[in-house]
Amino acid sequence: MAARVPISSRFRSITVDGHTLDAAHAADHFSAWRHTDTGDEALWREPLERTVKELVHGRGGMSAWTSGTTGPPKRFSIPRRDLVKSAELTAATFGLEPLDRVLLCLPCDFVAGKMMLVRAFVLGLDLHVIDPRGSVLDKLATGDRFRFTAMVPLQLHRCLQEDRARVERQFETILLGGGPVSDALVEDLQELDVHVFQSYGSTEMVSHIALRALNGPRRSERFHALGDVHFARDPRGCLVVHTPHLSVEQHLTNDLVQLSDDSHFTWLGRHDNVILSGGRKIFPEQLEARTAGILPYPHYFTAVPDAVLGQSVMLVLETERPQEEVLPEVLDLLVTTLDRHELPRRVQALRRIQRTSGGKMIRR
Repeated sequence: MAARVPISSRFRSITVDGHTLDAAHAADHFSAWRHTDTGDEALWREPLERTVKELVHGRGGMSAWTSGTTGPPKRFSIPRRDLVKSAELTAATFGLEPLDRVLLCLPCDFVAGKMMLVRAFVLGLDLHVIDPRGSVLDKLATGDRFRFTAMVPLQLHRCLQEDRARVERQFETILLGGGPVSDALVEDLQELDVHVFQSYGSTEMVSHIALRALNGPRRSERFHALGDVHFARDPRGCLVVHTPHLSVEQHLTNDLVQLSDDSHFTWLGRHDNVILSGGRKIFPEQLEARTAGILPYPHYFTAVPDAVLGQSVMLVLETERPQEEVLPEVLDLLVTTLDRHELPRRVQALRRIQRTSGGKMIRR
Protein backbone atom coordinates (compact mmCIF):
# COMPACT_ATOMS: atom_id res chain seq x y z
CA MET A 1 0.00 0.00 0.00
CA ALA A 2 1.40 3.41 -1.04
CA ALA A 3 2.41 5.75 1.75
CA ARG A 4 0.19 8.75 2.31
CA VAL A 5 1.59 12.11 1.21
CA PRO A 6 1.76 14.50 4.20
CA ILE A 7 -0.71 17.39 4.01
CA SER A 8 2.09 19.95 4.41
CA SER A 9 3.93 18.66 1.35
CA ARG A 10 0.92 19.35 -0.88
CA PHE A 11 1.70 23.08 -0.71
CA ARG A 12 5.43 22.96 -1.46
CA SER A 13 5.26 23.91 -5.15
CA ILE A 14 2.99 25.40 -7.78
CA THR A 15 3.24 25.53 -11.57
CA VAL A 16 2.47 28.91 -13.13
CA ASP A 17 2.50 29.27 -16.92
CA GLY A 18 4.65 26.17 -17.33
CA HIS A 19 7.21 27.09 -14.65
CA THR A 20 7.23 25.10 -11.41
CA LEU A 21 8.06 27.22 -8.38
CA ASP A 22 8.91 25.94 -4.92
CA ALA A 23 7.10 27.46 -1.95
CA ALA A 24 9.58 30.29 -1.32
CA HIS A 25 9.82 31.26 -4.98
CA ALA A 26 6.04 31.08 -5.39
CA ALA A 27 5.53 33.65 -2.63
CA ASP A 28 8.29 35.84 -4.10
CA HIS A 29 6.82 35.52 -7.60
CA PHE A 30 3.38 36.80 -6.64
CA SER A 31 4.81 39.43 -4.32
CA ALA A 32 7.09 40.83 -7.04
CA TRP A 33 4.23 40.68 -9.52
CA ARG A 34 2.03 42.82 -7.28
CA HIS A 35 4.71 45.38 -6.50
CA THR A 36 5.37 46.07 -10.17
CA ASP A 37 1.87 47.51 -10.40
CA THR A 38 0.57 50.90 -9.42
CA GLY A 39 -2.97 52.07 -8.81
CA ASP A 40 -5.94 49.72 -8.87
CA GLU A 41 -4.02 46.82 -10.51
CA ALA A 42 -2.51 46.11 -7.10
CA LEU A 43 -5.98 45.85 -5.53
CA TRP A 44 -6.87 42.48 -7.07
CA ARG A 45 -3.33 41.11 -6.80
CA GLU A 46 -2.98 41.82 -3.07
CA PRO A 47 -5.46 39.12 -1.92
CA LEU A 48 -3.88 36.74 -4.44
CA GLU A 49 -0.42 37.34 -2.95
CA ARG A 50 -1.80 37.08 0.58
CA THR A 51 -3.47 33.73 -0.13
CA VAL A 52 -0.31 32.26 -1.69
CA LYS A 53 1.75 33.31 1.34
CA GLU A 54 -0.84 31.85 3.69
CA LEU A 55 -0.77 28.52 1.84
CA VAL A 56 3.02 28.20 1.63
CA HIS A 57 4.10 29.80 4.92
CA GLY A 58 1.11 29.42 7.22
CA ARG A 59 0.92 26.51 9.62
CA GLY A 60 -2.81 26.71 10.17
CA GLY A 61 -5.66 26.65 7.71
CA MET A 62 -6.67 29.11 5.02
CA SER A 63 -8.71 32.10 6.10
CA ALA A 64 -11.95 32.77 4.24
CA TRP A 65 -15.03 34.96 4.46
CA THR A 66 -18.65 34.04 3.92
CA SER A 67 -20.37 35.93 1.10
CA GLY A 68 -22.44 38.23 3.32
CA THR A 69 -25.62 37.69 1.26
CA THR A 70 -27.86 36.97 4.26
CA GLY A 71 -25.89 38.64 7.04
CA PRO A 72 -22.56 40.26 7.85
CA PRO A 73 -19.60 38.38 6.29
CA LYS A 74 -17.94 36.05 8.79
CA ARG A 75 -14.29 35.07 8.78
CA PHE A 76 -13.09 31.61 9.69
CA SER A 77 -10.23 29.22 8.96
CA ILE A 78 -10.51 26.19 6.68
CA PRO A 79 -8.27 23.31 7.83
CA ARG A 80 -5.57 22.26 5.35
CA ARG A 81 -6.89 18.73 5.32
CA ASP A 82 -10.26 20.06 4.11
CA LEU A 83 -8.55 22.07 1.38
CA VAL A 84 -6.80 18.96 0.12
CA LYS A 85 -9.97 16.83 0.27
CA SER A 86 -11.96 19.46 -1.62
CA ALA A 87 -9.28 19.74 -4.31
CA GLU A 88 -9.16 15.96 -4.69
CA LEU A 89 -12.95 15.84 -5.01
CA THR A 90 -12.78 18.38 -7.86
CA ALA A 91 -10.04 16.36 -9.57
CA ALA A 92 -12.08 13.16 -9.33
CA THR A 93 -15.22 14.93 -10.62
CA PHE A 94 -13.65 16.55 -13.68
CA GLY A 95 -10.79 14.09 -14.33
CA LEU A 96 -8.10 16.69 -13.74
CA GLU A 97 -4.50 15.52 -14.09
CA PRO A 98 -1.12 17.09 -13.15
CA LEU A 99 -0.08 19.87 -15.55
CA ASP A 100 -3.59 20.31 -16.94
CA ARG A 101 -3.82 23.97 -17.93
CA VAL A 102 -6.35 25.90 -15.79
CA LEU A 103 -7.39 29.55 -15.57
CA LEU A 104 -7.86 31.66 -12.45
CA CYS A 105 -10.12 34.58 -13.43
CA LEU A 106 -11.90 35.07 -10.07
CA PRO A 107 -10.84 37.38 -7.24
CA CYS A 108 -9.04 35.75 -4.32
CA ASP A 109 -11.09 37.65 -1.76
CA PHE A 110 -13.49 34.70 -1.48
CA VAL A 111 -13.32 30.93 -1.49
CA ALA A 112 -13.96 30.32 -5.22
CA GLY A 113 -10.82 32.16 -6.28
CA LYS A 114 -8.78 30.86 -3.36
CA MET A 115 -9.68 27.26 -4.21
CA MET A 116 -8.32 27.62 -7.76
CA LEU A 117 -4.96 28.38 -6.14
CA VAL A 118 -5.37 25.45 -3.75
CA ARG A 119 -6.13 23.08 -6.66
CA ALA A 120 -3.03 24.25 -8.51
CA PHE A 121 -0.87 23.49 -5.45
CA VAL A 122 -2.51 20.20 -4.45
CA LEU A 123 -3.14 18.71 -7.90
CA GLY A 124 -0.05 20.02 -9.72
CA LEU A 125 -2.11 21.93 -12.29
CA ASP A 126 -0.56 24.52 -14.62
CA LEU A 127 -2.14 27.81 -13.52
CA HIS A 128 -2.65 30.96 -15.55
CA VAL A 129 -3.84 34.05 -13.66
CA ILE A 130 -5.59 37.14 -15.06
CA ASP A 131 -7.30 40.23 -13.70
CA PRO A 132 -10.84 39.11 -12.77
CA ARG A 133 -12.32 42.47 -13.70
CA GLY A 134 -13.78 43.18 -17.10
CA SER A 135 -13.49 40.98 -20.17
CA VAL A 136 -11.89 37.53 -19.73
CA LEU A 137 -11.15 37.09 -23.44
CA ASP A 138 -9.39 40.45 -23.75
CA LYS A 139 -6.75 39.24 -21.28
CA LEU A 140 -6.05 35.91 -23.00
CA ALA A 141 -3.94 35.11 -26.02
CA THR A 142 -6.00 33.51 -28.78
CA GLY A 143 -3.76 30.43 -28.62
CA ASP A 144 -4.44 29.76 -24.93
CA ARG A 145 -6.25 26.51 -24.15
CA PHE A 146 -7.69 25.63 -20.75
CA ARG A 147 -8.84 22.27 -19.46
CA PHE A 148 -10.83 23.86 -16.62
CA THR A 149 -11.84 27.21 -15.18
CA ALA A 150 -14.40 28.67 -12.78
CA MET A 151 -16.38 31.81 -13.62
CA VAL A 152 -19.36 33.80 -12.44
CA PRO A 153 -22.32 33.80 -14.87
CA LEU A 154 -21.74 37.41 -15.93
CA GLN A 155 -18.19 36.58 -17.08
CA LEU A 156 -19.37 33.71 -19.26
CA HIS A 157 -22.26 35.78 -20.65
CA ARG A 158 -19.82 38.50 -21.68
CA CYS A 159 -17.46 35.96 -23.26
CA LEU A 160 -20.29 34.54 -25.36
CA GLN A 161 -21.35 38.02 -26.48
CA GLU A 162 -17.79 38.92 -27.46
CA ASP A 163 -16.66 35.80 -29.32
CA ARG A 164 -18.55 32.52 -29.00
CA ALA A 165 -16.14 30.66 -31.29
CA ARG A 166 -13.16 31.64 -29.10
CA VAL A 167 -14.92 30.29 -26.02
CA GLU A 168 -15.30 26.94 -27.78
CA ARG A 169 -11.66 26.90 -28.88
CA GLN A 170 -10.16 27.97 -25.58
CA PHE A 171 -12.19 26.18 -22.88
CA GLU A 172 -13.06 22.55 -22.29
CA THR A 173 -14.97 22.78 -18.97
CA ILE A 174 -16.42 25.86 -17.24
CA LEU A 175 -17.80 25.78 -13.71
CA LEU A 176 -20.28 28.55 -12.86
CA GLY A 177 -20.93 29.79 -9.34
CA GLY A 178 -21.24 32.88 -7.21
CA GLY A 179 -24.62 33.98 -8.56
CA PRO A 180 -27.86 32.91 -10.22
CA VAL A 181 -27.81 31.47 -13.73
CA SER A 182 -30.60 32.96 -15.85
CA ASP A 183 -32.82 30.90 -18.11
CA ALA A 184 -31.58 33.06 -21.01
CA LEU A 185 -27.95 32.11 -20.34
CA VAL A 186 -28.85 28.41 -20.02
CA GLU A 187 -30.57 28.52 -23.41
CA ASP A 188 -27.54 30.29 -24.90
CA LEU A 189 -25.36 27.38 -23.76
CA GLN A 190 -27.28 24.63 -25.53
CA GLU A 191 -25.32 24.65 -28.79
CA LEU A 192 -22.01 25.54 -27.11
CA ASP A 193 -19.27 22.94 -27.53
CA VAL A 194 -17.99 23.42 -23.98
CA HIS A 195 -19.02 21.49 -20.85
CA VAL A 196 -20.72 23.99 -18.53
CA PHE A 197 -21.82 23.15 -15.00
CA GLN A 198 -23.48 25.11 -12.22
CA SER A 199 -22.03 24.51 -8.78
CA TYR A 200 -23.72 24.32 -5.40
CA GLY A 201 -21.74 24.90 -2.24
CA SER A 202 -20.54 27.52 0.19
CA THR A 203 -17.44 28.77 1.96
CA GLU A 204 -18.25 26.50 4.90
CA MET A 205 -18.48 23.50 2.56
CA VAL A 206 -15.12 24.49 1.00
CA SER A 207 -16.49 25.35 -2.42
CA HIS A 208 -18.73 23.04 -4.46
CA ILE A 209 -20.23 19.76 -3.21
CA ALA A 210 -22.88 19.34 -5.93
CA LEU A 211 -23.25 20.13 -9.64
CA ARG A 212 -25.83 20.27 -12.38
CA ALA A 213 -25.00 20.11 -16.07
CA LEU A 214 -26.32 23.16 -17.93
CA ASN A 215 -25.82 21.80 -21.45
CA GLY A 216 -25.06 18.63 -23.36
CA PRO A 217 -26.74 15.23 -23.02
CA ARG A 218 -26.52 15.36 -19.21
CA ARG A 219 -28.37 18.69 -18.90
CA SER A 220 -30.54 18.60 -15.80
CA GLU A 221 -32.61 20.75 -13.46
CA ARG A 222 -31.31 18.69 -10.55
CA PHE A 223 -28.05 19.00 -8.68
CA HIS A 224 -26.21 15.74 -8.01
CA ALA A 225 -23.92 15.09 -5.06
CA LEU A 226 -20.16 14.69 -5.53
CA GLY A 227 -18.20 11.86 -3.97
CA ASP A 228 -19.69 10.63 -0.70
CA VAL A 229 -21.74 13.80 -0.12
CA HIS A 230 -25.42 13.12 0.58
CA PHE A 231 -28.52 15.14 1.43
CA ALA A 232 -31.56 15.36 3.68
CA ARG A 233 -34.20 17.99 4.49
CA ASP A 234 -35.04 19.67 7.76
CA PRO A 235 -38.63 20.33 8.96
CA ARG A 236 -38.71 23.63 7.03
CA GLY A 237 -37.95 21.82 3.76
CA CYS A 238 -34.40 23.20 3.69
CA LEU A 239 -31.38 21.24 2.51
CA VAL A 240 -29.11 19.48 4.99
CA VAL A 241 -25.74 18.57 3.48
CA HIS A 242 -23.61 15.70 4.83
CA THR A 243 -19.92 16.07 3.91
CA PRO A 244 -18.01 13.05 5.28
CA HIS A 245 -14.82 14.22 3.54
CA LEU A 246 -14.67 17.43 5.62
CA SER A 247 -13.96 18.16 9.28
CA VAL A 248 -17.51 19.49 9.74
CA GLU A 249 -19.68 16.66 8.46
CA GLN A 250 -23.12 18.30 8.49
CA HIS A 251 -24.28 21.68 7.17
CA LEU A 252 -27.76 23.12 7.70
CA THR A 253 -28.74 25.54 4.94
CA ASN A 254 -31.58 27.99 4.27
CA ASP A 255 -32.08 26.61 0.75
CA LEU A 256 -35.54 25.22 0.05
CA VAL A 257 -35.28 22.15 -2.17
CA GLN A 258 -37.19 19.27 -3.68
CA LEU A 259 -35.29 16.13 -2.74
CA SER A 260 -35.38 13.31 -5.31
CA ASP A 261 -33.22 10.98 -3.22
CA ASP A 262 -30.25 11.39 -0.91
CA SER A 263 -27.95 12.43 -3.75
CA HIS A 264 -30.17 14.63 -5.99
CA PHE A 265 -32.15 17.81 -5.35
CA THR A 266 -33.85 20.63 -7.23
CA TRP A 267 -33.16 24.07 -5.79
CA LEU A 268 -36.26 26.22 -5.24
CA GLY A 269 -34.95 29.33 -3.50
CA ARG A 270 -33.95 30.77 -0.15
CA HIS A 271 -36.21 30.19 2.86
CA ASP A 272 -35.52 33.80 3.88
CA ASN A 273 -36.86 35.14 0.55
CA VAL A 274 -39.99 33.07 -0.15
CA ILE A 275 -43.15 35.12 -0.76
CA LEU A 276 -46.39 33.69 0.72
CA SER A 277 -49.08 35.24 -1.44
CA GLY A 278 -52.72 34.14 -1.28
CA GLY A 279 -51.77 30.61 -0.19
CA ARG A 280 -49.10 30.24 -2.86
CA LYS A 281 -45.34 30.03 -2.38
CA ILE A 282 -43.51 32.26 -4.84
CA PHE A 283 -39.73 31.92 -5.07
CA PRO A 284 -38.18 35.23 -6.16
CA GLU A 285 -35.01 33.55 -7.42
CA GLN A 286 -37.10 31.56 -9.90
CA LEU A 287 -38.76 34.75 -11.15
CA GLU A 288 -35.35 36.38 -11.54
CA ALA A 289 -34.04 33.45 -13.57
CA ARG A 290 -36.84 34.11 -16.06
CA THR A 291 -36.62 37.92 -16.10
CA ALA A 292 -32.81 38.31 -16.10
CA GLY A 293 -32.67 38.16 -19.89
CA ILE A 294 -35.85 40.23 -20.30
CA LEU A 295 -35.62 43.32 -18.09
CA PRO A 296 -32.86 45.76 -19.10
CA TYR A 297 -32.17 46.81 -15.49
CA PRO A 298 -30.54 45.06 -12.52
CA HIS A 299 -33.40 43.96 -10.28
CA TYR A 300 -34.79 41.59 -7.69
CA PHE A 301 -38.21 40.52 -6.39
CA THR A 302 -39.21 40.63 -2.74
CA ALA A 303 -42.31 40.55 -0.49
CA VAL A 304 -44.42 43.41 0.80
CA PRO A 305 -47.39 43.15 3.22
CA ASP A 306 -50.79 42.85 1.52
CA ALA A 307 -54.10 43.21 3.35
CA VAL A 308 -55.82 40.63 1.14
CA LEU A 309 -53.06 38.20 0.10
CA GLY A 310 -50.90 38.37 3.24
CA GLN A 311 -47.89 39.20 1.08
CA SER A 312 -47.57 40.32 -2.51
CA VAL A 313 -44.69 40.61 -4.94
CA MET A 314 -42.61 43.78 -5.22
CA LEU A 315 -40.05 44.45 -7.93
CA VAL A 316 -36.99 46.56 -7.08
CA LEU A 317 -35.13 48.05 -10.06
CA GLU A 318 -31.76 49.78 -10.32
CA THR A 319 -31.97 52.68 -12.75
CA GLU A 320 -31.17 56.38 -13.03
CA ARG A 321 -34.40 56.93 -14.96
CA PRO A 322 -37.54 58.17 -13.15
CA GLN A 323 -39.81 55.42 -11.87
CA GLU A 324 -42.87 56.66 -13.75
CA GLU A 325 -40.85 56.56 -16.98
CA VAL A 326 -39.66 52.95 -16.70
CA LEU A 327 -42.84 51.48 -15.20
CA PRO A 328 -44.88 51.03 -18.44
CA GLU A 329 -41.92 49.48 -20.24
CA VAL A 330 -41.20 47.06 -17.39
CA LEU A 331 -44.80 45.97 -16.87
CA ASP A 332 -45.27 45.29 -20.60
CA LEU A 333 -42.25 42.96 -20.48
CA LEU A 334 -43.36 41.20 -17.29
CA VAL A 335 -46.90 40.49 -18.52
CA THR A 336 -45.47 38.24 -21.25
CA THR A 337 -42.98 36.55 -18.89
CA LEU A 338 -44.65 35.92 -15.52
CA ASP A 339 -47.90 34.26 -14.51
CA ARG A 340 -50.69 36.50 -13.25
CA HIS A 341 -50.18 35.68 -9.56
CA GLU A 342 -46.44 36.35 -9.91
CA LEU A 343 -46.77 39.88 -11.27
CA PRO A 344 -45.55 42.61 -8.91
CA ARG A 345 -48.20 44.77 -7.27
CA ARG A 346 -45.57 47.35 -6.44
CA VAL A 347 -42.45 48.51 -8.29
CA GLN A 348 -39.68 50.56 -6.70
CA ALA A 349 -36.88 52.17 -8.71
CA LEU A 350 -33.59 52.89 -6.89
CA ARG A 351 -30.50 54.64 -8.18
CA ARG A 352 -28.34 52.00 -6.48
CA ILE A 353 -29.19 48.58 -5.07
CA GLN A 354 -27.02 47.70 -2.10
CA ARG A 355 -24.59 44.85 -2.75
CA THR A 356 -22.20 42.67 -0.79
CA SER A 357 -18.45 43.01 -1.28
CA GLY A 358 -18.74 40.03 -3.63
CA GLY A 359 -21.26 41.88 -5.82
CA LYS A 360 -24.45 40.06 -4.78
CA MET A 361 -27.59 42.13 -4.34
CA ILE A 362 -28.79 42.60 -0.75
CA ARG A 363 -32.55 42.27 -0.57
CA ARG A 364 -34.44 44.71 1.60
